[in-house]
Amino acid sequence: MSRNQIRRTNHVGGTPLIRFMVGAGIATSLVVVFALLHVTNIHEAGELKKLEVARGHLDDLVKSARLQAERLSSPRNLSERAAQMNLGLISVSQLEIVEGPTRRNWQGTDMAKDGAR
Repeated sequence: MSRNQIRRTNHVGGTPLIRFMVGAGIATSLVVVFALLHVTNIHEAGELKKLEVARGHLDDLVKSARLQAERLSSPRNLSERAAQMNLGLISVSQLEIVEGPTRRNWQGTDMAKDGAR
């Protein structure tokens, strides 16, 4: 037997088997990663839908709160509520304005003079 024939008989053919195993491992890994990403994508889509629904409810609450605030702060409504809540108190417009005595300017020396007395 020649040296090349001996080498061929000793070579079992592991290179194609190793290539096949590496290729199958890579393909399996890619399939598993794809499946995990797909499941994660579905889960996040559900969470996004829940958040959109919650935001819609909040938007509705904000709209109704704005309408109520506008209605409550209208001058007509305020005057009606003031008339309903009138407890017999005197209105500010009905009070007399009385001028009080003028105050002297405060100075630290005045306080020292008062303390010396």
